Amino acid sequence: MTTRLVILPGLLLCGSLASGKNELYFKETVVPVKVAPDQDSITASFPFTNTSGTPVTISKIHVSCDCTTAGAKDNKLTYAPGESGVISAVMKTGNFSGTVDKDMTVHANGSAYKLVIRAQIPDIIRMEPRKLEWARGEAAVPKTIKITISKELPVNLTTVDLTGDAFDYEPVTVKKGREYKIIVTPKSTARPAFNTIWVRTDSAVPRYKRQMGFLAIKEN
Repeated sequence: MTTRLVILPGLLLCGSLASGKNELYFKETVVPVKVAPDQDSITASFPFTNTSGTPVTISKIHVSCDCTTAGAKDNKLTYAPGESGVISAVMKTGNFSGTVDKDMTVHANGSAYKLVIRAQIPDIIRMEPRKLEWARGEAAVPKTIKITISKELPVNLTTVDLTGDAFDYEPVTVKKGREYKIIVTPKSTARPAFNTIWVRTDSAVPRYKRQMGFLAIKEN
């Protein structure tokens, strides 16, 4: 009979770093990984040792996001006293930027161990702010989204599109390849509205091909 490790996405158990008997000792429970601008996935390793006097069996690993998968090295599930192993996790970097934590929980012999990949993803394209808001009934004055591009990766803004029709917008090049701005003006603030603004670039890296911002007219 073959025992299989079941990976279940989307479920995270909250609580302390480990609950139960703490039979597994992890050298590091938070592993920082620096991501290159063009890297679409990263791998983190969590070495551990069975510090108890009895065998320990990993029953399952829960991950907090479907962008992450995790498993024991060589799919080995049971560890004798004093035996060591490694939990390996792979995270897709997707459209994330900045410092991003992705959690997983290892279940073994009734105990739960929380592990964290701390991805440090370059913030190549910065939109400030990502959301512009007006109150219902206030003056329909223009507001600005500033777009700044890091020197780490040359990127040019190509198009700006709006999902919805509640706003007028004007893209402006301040410094080609480095700085842009989008001037946004509500057509009216008489009623609530929510539109999405898409900024597209010529980047060859998928996560920098487009950026998303939000425009809203809110109830008072």
